[in-house]
Amino acid sequence: MSSISRRHLLRTAAAMPAAALASRGAAAETKAAKPASPKKFAPPLTLPPVQAGPAYLMAGPMLGHVGPDRAHIWVRGTAAVPWKILLSEAGAQTGEIDGGSLKVETGLCGIAFLEGLKPGTKYTYQIVLDGREQLPLPLPSFTTAPEIGTACRQRIVFGSCVGRTTAAAAPTWAELAERRAGSIDEGAFDLLLMLGDNHYGDTTEIEKLRVYYTAHRLSAGWRDLSARTPVYAIWDDHDYGPNNSDGTEAGKAGSLKTFQEFWANPAYGEADNPGCYFTFTRGDVQFFMLDGRYHRSPNKAEDTLEKTMLGAGQLAWLKRELQASKAKIKLLANGSEWESYGSDDSWSLFKKERDPFLKWIDEQKIEGVIFLSGDRHFSSGYHINGRFLELSAGPLGSTNSKLRSNSERFTGHDDGRLWGVLDIDTTVSPPRVAYEFWQTGHSMRERREISWAQLHGREKIARTPGYEI
Repeated sequence: MSSISRRHLLRTAAAMPAAALASRGAAAETKAAKPASPKKFAPPLTLPPVQAGPAYLMAGPMLGHVGPDRAHIWVRGTAAVPWKILLSEAGAQTGEIDGGSLKVETGLCGIAFLEGLKPGTKYTYQIVLDGREQLPLPLPSFTTAPEIGTACRQRIVFGSCVGRTTAAAAPTWAELAERRAGSIDEGAFDLLLMLGDNHYGDTTEIEKLRVYYTAHRLSAGWRDLSARTPVYAIWDDHDYGPNNSDGTEAGKAGSLKTFQEFWANPAYGEADNPGCYFTFTRGDVQFFMLDGRYHRSPNKAEDTLEKTMLGAGQLAWLKRELQASKAKIKLLANGSEWESYGSDDSWSLFKKERDPFLKWIDEQKIEGVIFLSGDRHFSSGYHINGRFLELSAGPLGSTNSKLRSNSERFTGHDDGRLWGVLDIDTTVSPPRVAYEFWQTGHSMRERREISWAQLHGREKIARTPGYEI
């Protein structure tokens, strides 16, 4: 019998029950299936029962922020017990990091902060819950980021919309887990940005949110991927509250509390302005991860100077951080699309806030700005006002929406599970920027380099050959 590759096994096992996998045999089709169409009202997600006996990891470990000298690691256990991390470098244990105690009031979630690490260094780790080691060999590892300001090449995966069932995105997680450690030609990458609709809880109820976050993290592919890859997240409507929810949503503080329990980001808003937004720098690229929900005006409100998606506090923070940034590339990520002709849940309804901000970027002569987004269940590229580059990626698991006519869009893909890659190289001058769109089971659909002149609106971004608006 011929052997089955690890990549093939991960993809098929993640997508199929064991009985179906056993009967599939040699008749397997090479073409990946499209995401299954869920019923309009999908059954609520549930968690497996906790097994009797000693406490164990229910979900995780998951890497969060990984800087040049630190790393954040998240876990969820099955009981309120103490936990710690055993850290090793080059096969020798170098540290024992106390994670404190998992607590019922934080959903039995914990985040450990590993500090004093060395830049660009590989570390291996083990999770210990109540005195018992949890992870089998080979143990997961991660590599710390380069020093801030270091010129380097890095590849950034971004996507949104995981689907209403835990099976929907499972093939994507399995494929990303396999590609992560391959070659660049095979789709290798350094970190993952989750741009919202990271589950479809459609609520602000804390206990339900905890179930939905956890359920999506039980996939074998996700556990493999997130144990070894830095993951950063913002939310959009379905993992913040109901569809198209905004800053008027009752219970939004509970949504934020739960978000903080389940994501190991470097920060969450500001002390005097709650939210999920934050910034971090990796090498010579600065990331501005924005919150388009907590302070958002209702979509249907009249578009006046008072209507806001970000809120005055977050917008002021963003401007301060952009002015202070020394990074050659600045990535501004938001759940909702930035482009001018978007849906009725996008920046197209907030132009009195968006347009002055875009003008301000030019007035301040801030270079290297790229906008990222998700939400639309297709992947696309836009040249906003013929000036700013936006890349939107997804769905990671949800069913597709069809592309519609849009004069700012220069490319698009609306078939199957999709994610984007930004390939940025700041070792050359000017920096080299390319984007890629990948489809689960179909490899790379498109790769294209964007020139520095196109990035700053001095040259037009022509349509991708073969793409029709």
